Amino acid sequence: MRITPINFNNFLRPVSAANNHNDYSQGIALRPALKCDTVSFTGGVPNGNVLKSLLSYRIPDMYTGRVMIPPQAIQEFLKRKIFSGSLRNAVKNLTPYEECLNPVNKSILSILRNAAKNTPRKSLEEVLHEMAPEHQLKLRTVQQPIFDTLIEQSKEMPEDLRQEFDAFMEYTQKKLYNMPVVVDFSAKEFQYKLQRAAEGINRRGIFSEQSTIRKLLRLSGNFSVLSEEQMYERAAAKNKIKTKNKSRFIQKYRQRQAETLRQMDKVLMTSPLCDDKELNDLFVQTRFRIYKIPQIYTFNRKSFIHDLKKIISKLEDSKLQHKMIQTAIKLPTSKENISAFIVKAADYSSEKIGYELTYGSMGSIEHLTPAKRGGEDVLANYGLASVDSNGERGHRSFEEQLKKHPETYHNAQKYIDRLIELYNDGTFSRMGLSRGYIQGFASKLHKMSPAEKPLVLDLSKLKP
Repeated sequence: MRITPINFNNFLRPVSAANNHNDYSQGIALRPALKCDTVSFTGGVPNGNVLKSLLSYRIPDMYTGRVMIPPQAIQEFLKRKIFSGSLRNAVKNLTPYEECLNPVNKSILSILRNAAKNTPRKSLEEVLHEMAPEHQLKLRTVQQPIFDTLIEQSKEMPEDLRQEFDAFMEYTQKKLYNMPVVVDFSAKEFQYKLQRAAEGINRRGIFSEQSTIRKLLRLSGNFSVLSEEQMYERAAAKNKIKTKNKSRFIQKYRQRQAETLRQMDKVLMTSPLCDDKELNDLFVQTRFRIYKIPQIYTFNRKSFIHDLKKIISKLEDSKLQHKMIQTAIKLPTSKENISAFIVKAADYSSEKIGYELTYGSMGSIEHLTPAKRGGEDVLANYGLASVDSNGERGHRSFEEQLKKHPETYHNAQKYIDRLIELYNDGTFSRMGLSRGYIQGFASKLHKMSPAEKPLVLDLSKLKP
């Protein structure tokens, strides 16, 4: 069957059951009318899919006002391997969603479009890999003053912690300048990265690939979660080994870890995922870590802050702790800095690069009051926001959200105006949504907003 490219203008067209051939996990088929202001909803059930189905109709993010990408559009890209093809084809398919992207990702797409004029047949992976050295230099000019501030602040640390911090910064500098370093193997980190890879594989919906990744996840449970030093100390405490046998004990420990990886590698190499770049890179990196072989690693902001916290958590001076963390979080992220995105994504597969460009702009269900804060399980407690906005808000209360992002006052009205248009033209009725959802949602936002500056949404254009 020939699949036609997804057209941005199709966001405006009603989706009918007759032409919904694709089995999207998010669900966009029509349903009987529901009393949507009172119906119960949880993440993957049909009632939630009724609300998600609105994303096919150019719904603006309630926080940023940018139109969101429907989840089924990204699924279609993955199924058709659009991101894995030529740069020209990837850019062509991404361009209709350009206005949905956050400012950094929008700039990245513009850079890729210019690159496609000269090298249309190259892949996303090849182009970003070529760009990385230039952007690594640019990124260092932003990072270095922050590192310098941390080094200056570290002078207030006790001597023993200062030495530990200095060794950590020396190790960090090696990473920044592409020098080989030894990184300890962590089963938890491996399992986390494997799970992240599994999420992308499962989104493609190919049964044989899903079966393989399930086997790999099961086998990863055979890794010891304790480090070699922890394992040795435990055995020594139980008088199972003698101190002089430490090197032999650690050698056997590494062999057991390597055997688990060998079994996983055997499964991978005889599976449909044998050419998966993310998995192959993870396995190669893991082998180097198990045997303590120096390797070049890209600097990772999240890992740096995590390791820094482990060092400064030993400080008795809580003010210095706070000061150093506040300095470290100023390091640029891939969501706010073009060079940070390019450097981070340079080692990704083309498919993952494309996914990273679009995922944050994908529409998702937003819990106005999270369940952890006593949020009711009714549809009026749910809105639509991009994955990035949803994640950025976290567990912050809506009142706090309005204070931190006052633009929400304006953008929530844009969101409600679009819902009103869809109700008035009959789309709500066809999709099983009632007028009550709009009213309940507006009432909920009003109650959650600050008393001194309430969020009052104009519903005057809503037809009876």
